[in-house]
Amino acid sequence: MAAAKPERMAPPPPDDDDVTEVTPDVLAAQRRAEAAAARRRQREAEAKTRRSWYTTSAAADAFSAAVDDIHHATRVPKHAVVAALLEAAVEQAAAVEKRLAPVGTVGRVRRVPPPTTTQ
Repeated sequence: MAAAKPERMAPPPPDDDDVTEVTPDVLAAQRRAEAAAARRRQREAEAKTRRSWYTTSAAADAFSAAVDDIHHATRVPKHAVVAALLEAAVEQAAAVEKRLAPVGTVGRVRRVPPPTTTQ
């Protein structure tokens, strides 16, 4: 008695649809793309700027030391520490103007609305 030959299977039907197969790799790529888009939106929402002012070395050193001290104590990013210190300075602008202006020449300090923060 001769052994039966195995039957050949027919090839699978053609994959004519353009629908992406849902595989773990595709899902992982989608998650990475969504995370990157979220990071990009967050960066855009937290628009930053770079400015330059001249000041005394002592004032710059004191400001830098304050930024470092707060950063190391809280581990908050330095740009956020700088922003918080500048916002505190804006709140004190009227008092600083009074201290710096000659007697009787104090004008009205322009009020700058605080930046909106998203957390």
